[in-house]
Amino acid sequence: MVQKNGNATGLSRRLFLTATGVGALGVALSACGSGSSGTSPASAPAGNGFPLTVPGAEGEAVIPAKPGKVISVGFMRDLDEAVSLGVNPVATTPSTNFDSGLPPWVEAKLGGAKIEQLSYEDNLPFEKIASLGPDLILATDSYSLADDYKNLSAIAPTLSYEKDVAEDTWQTRATRIGSALGRADEAKKIVADVTSKVEAAKKQHEKLLSGKTFTFSLINSDGAIATIILPTDASAAFLSQLGLTLSQKVTSLPQAGPAGRATVAQENTDLLDADLVLFSFRSAEEKAKVEGDRLFQNLPAVKKGAYIPIDVETALSIAFPSTLSIPYALDKIIPQLVQAAGKA
Repeated sequence: MVQKNGNATGLSRRLFLTATGVGALGVALSACGSGSSGTSPASAPAGNGFPLTVPGAEGEAVIPAKPGKVISVGFMRDLDEAVSLGVNPVATTPSTNFDSGLPPWVEAKLGGAKIEQLSYEDNLPFEKIASLGPDLILATDSYSLADDYKNLSAIAPTLSYEKDVAEDTWQTRATRIGSALGRADEAKKIVADVTSKVEAAKKQHEKLLSGKTFTFSLINSDGAIATIILPTDASAAFLSQLGLTLSQKVTSLPQAGPAGRATVAQENTDLLDADLVLFSFRSAEEKAKVEGDRLFQNLPAVKKGAYIPIDVETALSIAFPSTLSIPYALDKIIPQLVQAAGKA
């Protein structure tokens, strides 16, 4: 069950990769990724003119005019999509998974431009947000929106997720945000461009990657060797779009703990084996712990060199896909996949 209070949200920001963390964290990695786009994002006059009404699960955003001052309060992807469309929010909630508070793909797009980061621990700083006078608040990626929507919408029109924060696809999120910002055509083009990049990567490396099985795991802090990704996880969906196939050993595992994951006890480390074995780490200590495990070392894929360690930035770019993070993920993961597939 998703916890949507401020404490849960703050914890999920810091520990998104913790396999046994807050429920909202687990949901964040499940089904958030790579399906087809949803229904029409807004009911509006032809040409996406204003005033514009964008319905959402927590309430509809009635936007009287093209927004000039935007604030993003989601986990990461609201900021991603705004910046992708050339709209730099006046302020954003920081992502504490990164030292700078911003994902590297956002920093690259900003090109040195600065965005104020909202300082808070538990609850959103509503007074500070109000003092900035936003015309629109982006909250499609907020795991506490059910609790925060009333306060946020009293400040400015607030864009909710369409169905659920963990269910909206990246295409749906990008298209809805594009509509709310008065940049619907630009959003559609960016979505098409990113989709083409994924398809091109798959086609380019089809001979090496197509049909190769994979597993993707995170270290488990509860005594097991790993939490392994199930088919409903966004990371699994992303890798499958490149032509890889999730191992049948994984697809048959029962969900345990956070949505989209299963726990693998150390004595069952062999379940991690596949043509390609991916493992994500938050620190050098975690990496050393797993790689030093005898059972992990004895996995056939590891012995062949078909094992891929994934850093936290790349893991985030796959787990929370956006029109900015997906190209970043492709640049990072494709060379590793190709190298490992050549040894599988």
